[in-house]
Amino acid sequence: MNKRMLAQVTILVLFFIVPLLDIFRIDLTHLHFYVLTKSFSFNDGYILLLTILVLVFAFVSISQWFGRQFCGWMCPHNTFSGYLTKITHSKTLRDNASLRNTIDIGLSLIFSPVIAFSMIAYFYNPKDLFKEITTLDTSAWSFWAYILTAVFFFVMVNRLRHKFCRSACPYGMLQMILSDKNSRTGGIKNMFRGAGLVLTILMTVMTSILLFAIFTSTGFAVSIGKNLQGVPAENRLIYTYNLQVENLKDKPTTFKLEYKNVPESWDVLLPAEVKAEPNSVATVNLLFRIDEGSIGKNSTLTIVITNESGKKIEREISIFPIKK
Repeated sequence: MNKRMLAQVTILVLFFIVPLLDIFRIDLTHLHFYVLTKSFSFNDGYILLLTILVLVFAFVSISQWFGRQFCGWMCPHNTFSGYLTKITHSKTLRDNASLRNTIDIGLSLIFSPVIAFSMIAYFYNPKDLFKEITTLDTSAWSFWAYILTAVFFFVMVNRLRHKFCRSACPYGMLQMILSDKNSRTGGIKNMFRGAGLVLTILMTVMTSILLFAIFTSTGFAVSIGKNLQGVPAENRLIYTYNLQVENLKDKPTTFKLEYKNVPESWDVLLPAEVKAEPNSVATVNLLFRIDEGSIGKNSTLTIVITNESGKKIEREISIFPIKK
């Protein structure tokens, strides 16, 4: 196997396994995303933004460094179309139009659903999608999204193939724009001169920041919602909040809760810890019974949530009690 074929096969395989192994995918239904097998909530949107920026600049950089090599060496569609064309135009089938068309349609019908599944899996839980497809769950929007995507890829694979690359591929057009006298020849040396050097430095910095953000992440997310606000009871005002801790790891975790700046005159009911099951949200209630002497005074409370590894998230609650 030569270098080009090895690169083509590797990228094609990666296209299918990346979402299955949670190397990178966005779960729109659960508002999660995965990078390098780690789970994040959309509260960590800066990590998702960094990831997308790294991917975008990677494609731009490849064009600047190696010219139009992406299409021939890395593009999954071009690779797949090329191998299908070789099969259907082999010596055995070249002079048998009927058999060639039958095999062509048959292979397109087989592979289009597989490609569609992989594409949808980048934005939907693969296990849920597989279950909905195999049980023909027509009530699920993802089932119909899968059907439409499969039809689209059948047209791409069976009818368009390289016509799409030549006439409609946006990345192909981008490569033409970015191509210059250096990138046309391609080569590692383009990474260390001119615009290629700028992109190399930019990619290095962004990738370093992304990896740092991923491996220093807390592994959980916290949100606080208001419930009762200023309800009078026995000469006090009642304020309650819901504290939600989302465990993004695959094992149960107990989180310690610490409260700062709570006035001593308040009567409070505040839990010291909360346990969350794997990949789930745990909710606890925070109760503050505020005395009359605190009415009209703003208090900013700090809640420190600490996981078993010692990583912390701080949240603030601002309470300004007034009589209604």
